[in-house]
Amino acid sequence: MNTDPNHGMLQKYIAILDHKTGTVLLLCPAITYACYTFSLSYNLNITLFSVAVIFPLVFTIREAFRKRDSVIKLLSRFKASLNATYYCFANNNKLSEDAKREVAEHLNCVSRIFLDALQGSDFDQQAVRDKLNDVFEFVNDHRSVISTGVALKIIRFLKDVDESMENTVGLKLHGTPISLRAYCLVFIYVFPFIFIPTLINDLNTSAPVLVYALAMIHGFILISLYNVQDAMEDPFDQVGLDDIKLEEFHFEKNAQLFQKSPGTSA
Repeated sequence: MNTDPNHGMLQKYIAILDHKTGTVLLLCPAITYACYTFSLSYNLNITLFSVAVIFPLVFTIREAFRKRDSVIKLLSRFKASLNATYYCFANNNKLSEDAKREVAEHLNCVSRIFLDALQGSDFDQQAVRDKLNDVFEFVNDHRSVISTGVALKIIRFLKDVDESMENTVGLKLHGTPISLRAYCLVFIYVFPFIFIPTLINDLNTSAPVLVYALAMIHGFILISLYNVQDAMEDPFDQVGLDDIKLEEFHFEKNAQLFQKSPGTSA
C-alpha cells in the first residue's frame, strides 16, 4: 500500500483523465493524418465554432463553482444550527449529563446520516426526520426544565437544520443543465474536424509534427476543462481536488465532551 502523500495528490490530478480524454487524444492525430493523406484543408474562420465550445464550457464551470459555494454556505449553516441546538441543552443546568449526552447522540446521528448520504446516491429523508423528531420529543418530555423561550429557540434552530439539508440535497440532485453539458461534449468531439483542416491551411509551410502537437494540445485542453466541470458536478464524492471536505461540517460535540456510553446509537 502506497502511503506517499505525493502519490495521493498525483492521483487526484490525473482524476480528470478518463476514456473521453483518450478518445479525443486519439481522434486528433487520426483526423490530422487523414487531412494530410487526402490533402484536406480549408480557410475557415473558426471564431464562431470556438465560441460555441468555450462559452458553454465557461458557463457550466462557473455555475458548478457557484453551486459549490452555495453548498459550503448551507453546510456551514447546518453545522452552526446543530451546535446552537446543542448549546441550548448544554447550558441548561437543570438537565442531567445523561440527558445532554442523549441529545448529543441524536444530533450526531442527524449529522452522520446526512453527510454519509451526500457521499452516496440516496438520501434517507425519513431517517433524518426521525432523529429530528427524537429531539422534538426530548424537548416535550423535559418541558419542566426547558423554558418556553429556549424551546422556541431549539425549534427555530432545528428548522434551520432541516432547511439547510433540503436545500443541499436539492443542489446535489439538480446541477448544471444536462443538455448543455451534452452539447459541450458533442462540440468538443466535432471541433477537431473543423479546427484541424483550418490549422493545416494556416501552417502549410510548417512541419507536420507541429500541426499534430497543436491539434492534440487544443483537444486535450477542451476535454480537460469539460472533465473539470464534470468532476465539480459532484463535490461530495471526495475524489477531486475541489471536493468539499464534508468531515469539517460534522457535529462532534458528543465526542469532545462525553465518553460514549454503552448501548447508545452511533
